[in-house]
Amino acid sequence: MRYCSEYCIEVPDDFPVEELTTFMAAARRVLLSPMGPEWAEFAGASNLIGWRYRASSEEWHYYKRSWQTHGVAVDHECLYRRERALFAMFTAGVSCIESTSYALAALSSHPRIDLISFGASEKRNCSPKKLLEWLAPLPMAAALTQALSELCASAEWKLWVDLRNRMSHRSNLPRVSFGAIGAAPPPAKPLQFAATSSTPVVEGDLESFDALHSWLTDSLRKLLIEGNNLCPK
Repeated sequence: MRYCSEYCIEVPDDFPVEELTTFMAAARRVLLSPMGPEWAEFAGASNLIGWRYRASSEEWHYYKRSWQTHGVAVDHECLYRRERALFAMFTAGVSCIESTSYALAALSSHPRIDLISFGASEKRNCSPKKLLEWLAPLPMAAALTQALSELCASAEWKLWVDLRNRMSHRSNLPRVSFGAIGAAPPPAKPLQFAATSSTPVVEGDLESFDALHSWLTDSLRKLLIEGNNLCPK
């Protein structure tokens, strides 16, 4: 963990502190000259970026430690805590990207940038996909549009959102269990969930699943860099 002066809290070592700090400084130059209603929307959303990132990282590390310590032989209480951690990881991770998109939308609507409208309807319907649609026709936002396009088209983002939605609105992820007659069953994997009507099979070891967290870090970093580049110097 390392200290982030923007949030006055510790954040994970891999959180893009430098990019976030540069982005916030550039956004303040725009949004506070003059300060309008865009600032309130931006300030609330940008504050969530670090909070949600830390929450997602902490919950994933909890899930990993539980498996490394106890393996598959756990009681129902431990199973509940694992499932809670998995749910919180995906919920907070998606929120981190969505709050970044909301902050970028508020920034893009300020009169000094004046790329999009961000009224009541847009505020209720803002998402990375919607922001991409709003910015795509605008040459000034080409680099940010590219970053959003890569994010929205990625298999990783689809998985983050699908698993968040499944666990939020429909059901837990169904864990695969094995039995055997005459021999030991195959070893259980930390991530071994059957497909559902809205999610694919999820299978892997803890190290391979770390790639999803790395993807979150890299995607956030790109959005912060392009948000900074959007601001007039």
